Amino acid sequence: MDVDGILGNRDSKLGKSSIPRRRQWVKRRETWLVILGVVLHAVYMLSIFDIYFKTPIVHGMDLVSPRFSPPAKRLVLLVADGLRADKFFEPDLEANFRAPFLRNVIKNQGRWGVSHARPPTESRPGHVAIIAGFYEDPSAVTKGWKANPVEFDSVFNRSRHTISYGSPDIVPIFCGALPHSTWATYPHEFEDFATDASFLDEWSFDQFQSLLNRSNEDPKLKRLLEQDNLVVFLHLLGCDSNGHAHRPFSSIYLNNVKVVDHIAERVYNLLENYYKDNRTSYIFTADHGMSDKGSHGDGHPSNTDTPLVVWGAGVKHPRPVTAKDHSDHVLRFIDQHLHDAPTPKEWDLDGIERVDVNQADIAPLVSTLLGLPCPVNSVGNLPLGYVDMKEEEEVEAVLANTKQILNQFLRKSQIKQSHSLFFKPFKPLASYFSMLNQIEELLSARDYKAAMQLSENLRSLALKGLHYFQTYDLLMLMATITLGYIGWMVFLVLHVLQAYTLLPGDIFRKEEAVHEKSNTGKAQLCGCLFMAVVSVLLFLEHSPPLYHAYFAMTIFLWTQILNEYKFIKALWRYLCGRKSDYVIKLLALGVVSVIILELLVHSFTERKLYTWCFLIVGAIASIYLYKSIPWRSGIPVFVCLTCWFLSLFTLMPAEIPDNNKLVNASGVMVIVIGLTGKWLDLNAGVNRFWFGICNHEKRKPRFPMLFQLQALFVGLSSVMVFLSTSHRTEKQELHTIHQLMNWFIAGFSMILPLFSENGLLSRLNSIFLGFAPPFLLLSIGYEAVFYGALGLVLIAWILFENSLLYVHKVNKSSASGKNLGEHAFLENDTRYLQLSDMRIPLTFMVLFNVAFFGTGNFASIASFEISSVYRFITVFSPFLMAALLIFKLFIPFLLVICAFSAITKLLEVPRIGCYFLVILCSDVMTIHFFFLVKNTGSWMEIGNSISHFGIMSAQVVFVLLLFALTNIYTKDIEIRSGS
Repeated sequence: MDVDGILGNRDSKLGKSSIPRRRQWVKRRETWLVILGVVLHAVYMLSIFDIYFKTPIVHGMDLVSPRFSPPAKRLVLLVADGLRADKFFEPDLEANFRAPFLRNVIKNQGRWGVSHARPPTESRPGHVAIIAGFYEDPSAVTKGWKANPVEFDSVFNRSRHTISYGSPDIVPIFCGALPHSTWATYPHEFEDFATDASFLDEWSFDQFQSLLNRSNEDPKLKRLLEQDNLVVFLHLLGCDSNGHAHRPFSSIYLNNVKVVDHIAERVYNLLENYYKDNRTSYIFTADHGMSDKGSHGDGHPSNTDTPLVVWGAGVKHPRPVTAKDHSDHVLRFIDQHLHDAPTPKEWDLDGIERVDVNQADIAPLVSTLLGLPCPVNSVGNLPLGYVDMKEEEEVEAVLANTKQILNQFLRKSQIKQSHSLFFKPFKPLASYFSMLNQIEELLSARDYKAAMQLSENLRSLALKGLHYFQTYDLLMLMATITLGYIGWMVFLVLHVLQAYTLLPGDIFRKEEAVHEKSNTGKAQLCGCLFMAVVSVLLFLEHSPPLYHAYFAMTIFLWTQILNEYKFIKALWRYLCGRKSDYVIKLLALGVVSVIILELLVHSFTERKLYTWCFLIVGAIASIYLYKSIPWRSGIPVFVCLTCWFLSLFTLMPAEIPDNNKLVNASGVMVIVIGLTGKWLDLNAGVNRFWFGICNHEKRKPRFPMLFQLQALFVGLSSVMVFLSTSHRTEKQELHTIHQLMNWFIAGFSMILPLFSENGLLSRLNSIFLGFAPPFLLLSIGYEAVFYGALGLVLIAWILFENSLLYVHKVNKSSASGKNLGEHAFLENDTRYLQLSDMRIPLTFMVLFNVAFFGTGNFASIASFEISSVYRFITVFSPFLMAALLIFKLFIPFLLVICAFSAITKLLEVPRIGCYFLVILCSDVMTIHFFFLVKNTGSWMEIGNSISHFGIMSAQVVFVLLLFALTNIYTKDIEIRSGS
């Protein structure tokens, strides 16, 4: 039976000669719709990198030289990687503070506060913020956080010389290509999570101490160390490594806090004894914190709050807190924490003024203390609470900071204006030049307070202007892509209505005859002219090539919709002529469909929604069937119980715990399900509710021992799971014979379903048994039970549809309407789609997504346990291991699509038409995910938002390929006819 959904006997008046022509038109349309869908989704998938992940870095700005004397000749930057603020400031269980030296500095010598990091709270972004003054380049998501996607400026670049020691993952980022630097890193092998990593911090200090000792015998090195604008950067990785390996509550991590404090003390004493000039500034901070689980990356306060202690030359001394120090404003830091947050009592620092900063503010602080130009890409605000300067010099420092940010704004404005035909400037800074002149006049008049306020206002406007130009094209691109998706969905709906539904043939035939001659040519001409104009404008604006592709796809789609103007007009008249209850049904179906799809969107982050879904659906479906068919059939109860059984799995943890006894028990469960299915196939055919899906005849099967062979393979796979796991548990090498047997069982069992009987139940039962061995061999825990539960729900879906089909036939015959559906068929027993058939793609979408998230988070392959491939390969081979892991994830999808194909045959609906409806549903979700893509937050949050959008965008290809693959198994399924 052909189920391609080709138009056949739409209207007997069309004539036999027009039917093949119509069929060819639909086949051609189906082919190029699939090609168009693949191209469109591929192009639009790339759009997120132009919208969300454009680099904020620009080049070509002039440096702003400060007009004040530098308070310090040199600066020491100590960064304790992964040090949490609370673990640094709070006392231990014996009421002793872990950082006595730095606490003494806070109380007697310098200033302190909390530095607020912006997610992703990773090492590279944190150090870029501290040293370069800007937050993570979002385009880094395409290369990973260890790479520099775009070269940027830093305080090290502006220094006369930089000395740096620390991790090979951090130091080379800033010093690797810096000619005026002296640096060294320890080997990667030193970063061993099995040891106490505090020795890495000692290594960095020892290297620096050794350098100072050598300078006493090396005059050249001595001169280098005595010059001004010197930066010393020690990267202390111990807390980060110990936090990952032992958690931040462990004694090893907490002892590491004491280690870094002792290093800060020794560095201070070493340099003060070496220089004896009181011209050294010191900054102690961290790049990020550490969560209780020993990870970091997100925006939790344990990750974003880091300590900041500054002392030495040019730094204010401690000041007691007064009532006027606290304001009622609700300004927030970059991590969304409020200003003037109360200091925890246990820190015992609530009497000393606390000056919190954004992490990027540290870079202009370093530049100001050394009298250097701020890094040209910095967006940090100079924290005056730390700087001890004259009032005039403070204003000059803030003005230099303002001019540096303003220069970035002017450069971005210049670049955008040079490329834009219809440039829209940032109006609040239209008179920036007069504002600068006014500041200079105020400085000349020694009105420093007014000059400071105006400088800070100008800086704030410049930062807003930077954001304005960073998102300059965002609205245009998002509107274009959204219109493109909407156009694609409208075009899909029009195609489905024209090719697979029974609508008033006379109206549409007349309309098609008109618009084929006239309207098509006009629409195409208008579309081509509009595209030509847009292309010229984009070319003149030097827009990227992908911009042309985005607009071309959108204009092309809406041109094709205009081609169907007559059809749309006739459809509107048809709907207006129908009774109001039909329109209400149509709207209700649309609303329910959108609600279901929105729930599926939220299920990507909240798997428990599926639990509620199957609990409710199981109850409703069974009640509906109970009212339609006798309860003695057992189908209502079966549907309810299977749905409730499947609902349990999305309550279980995404990280699957090892439980090989459960895997072995699942093998028995699969065999029992298979035996039951075989018995029903042979004996339930007399039951009218099983009639269409059971074996056609009691003839002798082609391969009488096939079922027994498949059951044997399932049993063998369970035995091999036990043998393979016991060898690994006992740390024995997996025998080659075991690996070969596993490969043979998995491979051969998947071929066997091709030789099964072609009745619907017998073929699906064979497919279920055929894919069970490879799935069991790749399972480590409860996901093996999920395989059986999913198979039961798919059978319940088929039984539900078969029952509805039986009830429909009974109602039709009782109404004596023999001619009711006479012309409601396309060809080869494939009928037109009806409004109620929308339940099929919606049910498919739910089950398909359950296959995605039933036993993990498909959006992050890391959530699946790699040990599940050890029964096939033990030697590390990333590509083969990944292929096996992905294949395991695909097996549930294959079952769902096999059931979907079987249902389209059972109900005699066009499968390709249902495929287009599936794509329509997935694109409703795609648009939602398009707006949910994130370029801030942890790498995991950013990556998941991209993968969610990518998964839905790829479904047009993904589902099609799986349809083609499963068609090998389902193409010769036959449905028992009769009533």
